[in-house]
Amino acid sequence: MVEKTTYNQEMTNAPALTSDQIPPSYARCFQADCPKADTCARFLAGKYIPTGKVWGDAVYPTARQGNTCTMYKQTRVIRAAYGFKALFAEVKQKDDTPLRNRIKAYLGGNTTYYRYHHGEKLLTPEQQDWIINLFRRAGYTEELHFDGYRELYDFSPT
Repeated sequence: MVEKTTYNQEMTNAPALTSDQIPPSYARCFQADCPKADTCARFLAGKYIPTGKVWGDAVYPTARQGNTCTMYKQTRVIRAAYGFKALFAEVKQKDDTPLRNRIKAYLGGNTTYYRYHHGEKLLTPEQQDWIINLFRRAGYTEELHFDGYRELYDFSPT
């Protein structure tokens, strides 16, 4: 069983963070002397190692050149979304399948689409914008929102 450590970063309205919220393959950093450590999501992730985990992806010291790091990712709290029922509630039947297929292609296929739909995966703000803009281009501008939202730390790969 994974031990959950809670950590509240000094950010306004930052949600509690637990080790299980960080993807297992997320590259973690342990360079406390880095000038960007306090604002780096990879360094934050390095503080949360599940009990029993003894190895994994890491950021090497060679990524850092002076005050810059090729692996730096700013810590940010995002409003992640899930579920598509609300988006499709007022969609005309003729538009339903084409819109759904475009979203599936964008997200990576049927399985991934349904993982976002059921909240197993959460949409980043950038993904939300892409999907909302797809609906707007199709002529839908009223009440565009997802089924649910959660505030969480962004550990997306890019």
